[in-house]
Amino acid sequence: MTPKEIATQYEAKVFDAPEAAKVAGFVLTETMEPRNVWNKASAAQAIVTKLARLKAEGKAAEIGLVIEPWSVTGCYVPTEPEPAAA
Repeated sequence: MTPKEIATQYEAKVFDAPEAAKVAGFVLTETMEPRNVWNKASAAQAIVTKLARLKAEGKAAEIGLVIEPWSVTGCYVPTEPEPAAA
């Protein structure tokens, strides 16, 4: 699978640049710079799996991947904090 196919499988948004993710309200997480195409897919899988866990725990409203030619970066939109009880 390609990194874009992996993102689709996990319902993650795909960005071409970190700046695009930031403008969309995403917080960047880890970046991996694999040496070849096969490792790029593995890096994407590892990152998106961690992000999917955040989403399942309710800590992320949306998840995404920034897929650049030589790197993959995870990103997510944090869930809104619960309003404080008065």
